[in-house]
Amino acid sequence: MSEFRTVIKLQGSDMKISYNSVLLFMGSCFSENIGEKFTERRFNAMINPFGVLYNPVSVKQSIEILLNRSLFDGDMLFKHEGLWHSFYHHSRFSSPDKDEVVETINKSIVEGHEKLKIADFLFITFGSAWIFQDVEDERIVANCHKLPASRFRRFRLNVDEIVESYSQLMVALKEFNPDLNIVLTVSPVRHWKDGAHGNQLSKSVLLLAIDELVSRFSKVGYFPSYELVMDDLRDYRFYAEDMLHPGSLAVDYIWDRLSDMYFDAKAGEYVREMEKVIRAVSHKPFNRKGDEYRKFAKRESERLKEMIKRFPGVDLTEYYDFFMNIS
Repeated sequence: MSEFRTVIKLQGSDMKISYNSVLLFMGSCFSENIGEKFTERRFNAMINPFGVLYNPVSVKQSIEILLNRSLFDGDMLFKHEGLWHSFYHHSRFSSPDKDEVVETINKSIVEGHEKLKIADFLFITFGSAWIFQDVEDERIVANCHKLPASRFRRFRLNVDEIVESYSQLMVALKEFNPDLNIVLTVSPVRHWKDGAHGNQLSKSVLLLAIDELVSRFSKVGYFPSYELVMDDLRDYRFYAEDMLHPGSLAVDYIWDRLSDMYFDAKAGEYVREMEKVIRAVSHKPFNRKGDEYRKFAKRESERLKEMIKRFPGVDLTEYYDFFMNIS
């Protein structure tokens, strides 16, 4: 027996990421896990301009706000427990200062609008088909911000609702940015509050909706992050301590598989070089002021100069300055 697990064999995608591609990530915390892999390697990427979002409706609302560059004002916020919040945003945007919240939100919208206009790839990760609806105005909220549960009605979307809603969105995105490639994925994070069966039903709705969207539209693909964790790795050693979120080994494995599926040859070469840089920056010398470490830093700064020539347009200034300040 040569294999001791069910390895998912992925075919390379026709949609290819290059080292200078522009990328936008939207959706669940898993978007942040993978998006951070790109930003750490100095890809031109933006992650969750509204913060972490879990349900397809809130993700769609956020993308539409970016498309239309719809800016916020103070009347769109509410105050709870001493903080100003937005129903469209994660709590990381919340603050005791109302003007600060509006400024931070609008800065992110403007940046997200400009990024989406030139993006080569939009990655959308759905976390859950369950949504919360404000009973006062029937609006779907991205975050309840610890308001009383009685304020909201909770229900699960069905496949047709997601497909029809996103079909309209796909058309709008293609008109806004005809060169955009869209990758849909389902978060492997399990929503255990719904129970094992409830979580599976929710994920199944998302998977079926994505499958239909991929069949309807060109330049729309699916990356099986959910299956890679649940069916390929399939072991609790690949989970974080809560046994619900993928651990760092699982995220690294998914990153490697995504790289294999989407990176062109130049991106693969660039990432291999960047991995060396990241390891060098993380290196802990015995003597930070010694000659050996200065020689090491000089070699790395020279290598970075060559990388800057080979991969024009990538900003490696921070890493270059790091080593120059040592040597």
